[in-house]
Amino acid sequence: MEVARFFSCVCVLVSIIGFASQPVSVNDLQTIDQMHPSVVASVGEQKITVFFLQNTLKGQTTGAYVPNGEVFYATMSATKPELTYVAPVIGEQIVSVFFFERKFPERAGKSLYVLTKNKESARFEGYSYSTLELPLIKDGDQLSLRFFRGDPPDPELQDCRDGRDLEAGVDVECAYKDAASIKKRLADLDAKIIADSKVGHGINQDPRNMSNSANVTCPSTEFSTFLTAFSERADVQKAFVQQPLQLATTVAGDPEPELQKSSVSGDQIKFPLIPDRVKREAQGLTLTVKQEQGNQATAILQKPDTDYVFEYRFVRGQCWRLEEVTDYSL
Repeated sequence: MEVARFFSCVCVLVSIIGFASQPVSVNDLQTIDQMHPSVVASVGEQKITVFFLQNTLKGQTTGAYVPNGEVFYATMSATKPELTYVAPVIGEQIVSVFFFERKFPERAGKSLYVLTKNKESARFEGYSYSTLELPLIKDGDQLSLRFFRGDPPDPELQDCRDGRDLEAGVDVECAYKDAASIKKRLADLDAKIIADSKVGHGINQDPRNMSNSANVTCPSTEFSTFLTAFSERADVQKAFVQQPLQLATTVAGDPEPELQKSSVSGDQIKFPLIPDRVKREAQGLTLTVKQEQGNQATAILQKPDTDYVFEYRFVRGQCWRLEEVTDYSL
């Protein structure tokens, strides 16, 4: 009952504060709704209430981005409701909210996971499922919920499609569209990391020895999903580079610049070949798919309004492999 009364206060508070800048009438304060029932998260004796609020102004505003919903948390107090913003909800629906605790030392801790789904209709009929991880952070007697931006998410848990591929004429089933399957996947990943760390204990920690490419599985045969994993994980880059790798670099020429080609392999290949998302954002770089046709695909890494342009050409066999990098920068 206290949580229900608290949520009522929260609705009014967020309606007034969170959406005051939106063009709504004075009589319309009910601009939010529950996207999913609130949950209580705890670590030890500390507890917080997590709210999943849906913005009912979605589709009614113009000129500004409005997320489908947002995640907030508040301490367990019914007398002084104070919301802390955590993250936007990208999906149209929240399918499930659950907890999972990792054991691997570098990622140990409890997190709240939000499974969302989106309706798709362009070239694919069905839904896409994505999983958002929000770690619970305990600092003294304070508990908070964070929007995790560290290690990249497991690509298999992002944009996982379930339905019919209209172009290929085949049915596609997502293996991670419920809490149980996702928890199993997380547990398997945790166990593998722990096992790999035990095997590698005491071995020379030269970066060249940190990854056994033979043990890295193909992230996906869908190029966009593969590219996400390739750009975020050094072990995937090392495993799925065709050797010798072809390089083309722009050099000064007469009368025009020209491409100078070479081949590299082994230690001559300097990783990472593509910086991860955090570094790209910091440097103002964008990574996009330029073209995908049959068993060939091209990705572009560039800095808008500059001559910084790298082109990456991939070919597909049993999995995608990078075969050529072209540096068009002057």
